[in-house]
Amino acid sequence: MTDDDPSSRRPTRRDYVKYGGAIVGGGLLAGCSGQSSSDSESTERASDSTSGEGATGSSATASDTDPTSTGDATSSTAVETGTASSGSSYTAELSPVGTVTLDAPPENVFTHFPWFPDMASALGQGDTINDLWWDGTVEGLEYFTTEFDGFEVEWADEAGEYGFTKERLYELDSDLHLVDPAWVTTEDNWSRSDVEEVTNNVGPWLGNYYSSYHGTPPKGWADGYEYTTLWELFDRVASLYGERERYEALASVHDDLLGTVEDGLPPKSERPSVAYVSVTEDLSEIYRLRLNAPGYWNAHTRPLGATDAFGNESFSGPFNQIDLEALLAADPDVVLALWTVTETVDFGTLKRNLENDPIGSELSAVGNERVYPQGTRWQGPLMNLFQTEMTAKELYPDRFGEWPDYRDGDPYPEFGPDEQLFDHRRVANVVTGND
Repeated sequence: MTDDDPSSRRPTRRDYVKYGGAIVGGGLLAGCSGQSSSDSESTERASDSTSGEGATGSSATASDTDPTSTGDATSSTAVETGTASSGSSYTAELSPVGTVTLDAPPENVFTHFPWFPDMASALGQGDTINDLWWDGTVEGLEYFTTEFDGFEVEWADEAGEYGFTKERLYELDSDLHLVDPAWVTTEDNWSRSDVEEVTNNVGPWLGNYYSSYHGTPPKGWADGYEYTTLWELFDRVASLYGERERYEALASVHDDLLGTVEDGLPPKSERPSVAYVSVTEDLSEIYRLRLNAPGYWNAHTRPLGATDAFGNESFSGPFNQIDLEALLAADPDVVLALWTVTETVDFGTLKRNLENDPIGSELSAVGNERVYPQGTRWQGPLMNLFQTEMTAKELYPDRFGEWPDYRDGDPYPEFGPDEQLFDHRRVANVVTGND
């Protein structure tokens, strides 16, 4: 084996960043698992099916299963233990990787799914991200943070293709890989030994993919796999970056937002029925998603406790394909359409096609002009704050203020201080370091 062989190469900067991630079980990178790296991103977003999805796995909590609970309470089990200059370390503990310890905050960080770059930006560390999949996340985050003076999505040019190789990780030589190693082993040409090799020769992993929808981790990782919430995951990432103050400030805003939502919700009998769907502009493909499911993909809809228009009908995975007839049979009061504030789906075209379709035009939501845009389920903390506010206004205009008409290309609305469900300026100041 030559020195040019990646598997034989030793760390080049590990005297700066020390990794100690003991991989103890888990399941990784499947965002829409079951797909190969060659699958198109449009197919993944429209039908991100995952093998084994829909099973409940272990360690589900009451807050994860109660539709009206927040399900994303903050945690402080992982803390930054000091500074590099004092010889201390930065530590986080997370299933399935165990404990990860860095000697200094990471400066070069690999990600794949979009919630981690969002977290890095929220912590003022967006410039550390060296790779991610799907640039639609850039569009979404730019939309929601329009009013943030001095903020930019620093990883906007780092988006690549779905999937990655071991050779690519050696090339990037990252201090930290924010990806669930259990999911990684479901991808082509990845084994558990490959995951461990990258840990030893490049840097540790940190991720918990299957918490996104409470899916079942792959064989060999399921025992002891624990679900976590979006904000608990953010807690761990903040600890490794040494950004506890920023995290605590944003977590406080999030807690206040959930309190505002809970206090303002109408009785269950007065809540609308809602179809949460992913729809192509030409209406040829429609996928329904659970509205109140556990996991951080529903971190912005579950706390709102609306009625799922499809009831408790069971299906495997986080979504299933339906047609317009099935949507009309459910006849929701409100339709929430994913991906429509990104360039993925043109919201104006989608609405017009529904209005002009002989079946779509019969929908109560269409007749009452209650078809609304959404961002993405693949949200980090910044998108989660805004999407929760957005969706609260869409579902309960009498309680939280009305969501204005949206035209493609519009920025996020400039709500006045009395109209905001959380303090936008406070969040902007925390993120940009002006707090």
